[in-house]
Amino acid sequence: MDIARGLIVALMALDHVRIFFTSAQFDPVDVGATDWGYFLTRWVTHLCAPGFFFIAGAGVYLSERSNPDRYALSRFLALRGVWLIVAEIAVFGFAWSFRPGWMWFGVIWALGGSFLLLAAARLLPKWLLLPTTLALLLLLPAVQGAIRVPDSFGALFFHGGVADLPLLGARAVLYPLLPWAALMFAGYASAPYWLRAGEPVPARLIVAGLWLISIFVALRVFGIGGGSAEPHAGSKMLMSFLNVRKYPPSLQFSSLTIGLLALFCGWAASRSSAGSRAWAPLRDFGRVPFFFYAIHLFLIHGSALAVAAVLGWPTDYLFWQGVWPHLQPPNGYGFGLAGVLIAWLAVLALLWPMCVWFGAIKRKHPSLLLRLL
Repeated sequence: MDIARGLIVALMALDHVRIFFTSAQFDPVDVGATDWGYFLTRWVTHLCAPGFFFIAGAGVYLSERSNPDRYALSRFLALRGVWLIVAEIAVFGFAWSFRPGWMWFGVIWALGGSFLLLAAARLLPKWLLLPTTLALLLLLPAVQGAIRVPDSFGALFFHGGVADLPLLGARAVLYPLLPWAALMFAGYASAPYWLRAGEPVPARLIVAGLWLISIFVALRVFGIGGGSAEPHAGSKMLMSFLNVRKYPPSLQFSSLTIGLLALFCGWAASRSSAGSRAWAPLRDFGRVPFFFYAIHLFLIHGSALAVAAVLGWPTDYLFWQGVWPHLQPPNGYGFGLAGVLIAWLAVLALLWPMCVWFGAIKRKHPSLLLRLL
């Protein structure tokens, strides 16, 4: 589980390094404009958000094994949820923009809201949770078009967009709550199937992963739950086939990403060397995912500002304004793909000793505050 979380946050850092360091003035998943290098650099990071939510749900199931007081655990989940939402509003908006007061409803807000929902839902009868999860996974993507209305409630909870809220004003909603909460619910509800005595069961994960990827292929071929591939020539036809919709997450997107994650977890769990030093960086990252997230944003954004100042790149790009972030770099800004990858590896190298240090502190001082971090 730690290794899987470590892979997720490492790939997440790749996506965010690309945002702040790239010179590419096109969307890396725009099949008509991109190439395979940029496409894969972005596409592989699709595993991150669904992996966060799914594994967080499974983590709640594991916490139940060591915490028989179901109400105490729900209270902690609710506290964690509120803490994450406050952190999104008060801290991470600034980390993204370096502009006081700027914020959006990103992945941390959706994680916090999902913990709040799961804190209540886990108190329901167990037989009701799985049907509720399936309904969210299957029905929400199907009705997103029908409920797409230009209001703040729909943006915040169903399809994303712009929400005009009291005190906060107009804010971008990249991660609407309910579609992402469904993935946390799925991790929680399915955990008894693929965990035994608190450890992953490799064969079950691999079977589940193959089934989910087969479902994705069928959905994609028949154009169900997220559209179908656009016609392109040559290898870009495959690129188009893989180019699934993330915002909001389609059923195709969820099937593909959770399927790939299950395959990786099954493969990693089956390796006799899973405890070896080779896995240490991912394992150390995965033990402190929130700390990694908080530090990596400031590190990446601050490094981009320092490099831009030294190399003479336009720095206004790094101070986001308006409701939506500006993700297309201006002329004369950024590195090519090779430079982005080098910057990513440098960021991971700097983060590793920090995560080892903080992980040791958490193990030595298991306080409530450090559990939240």
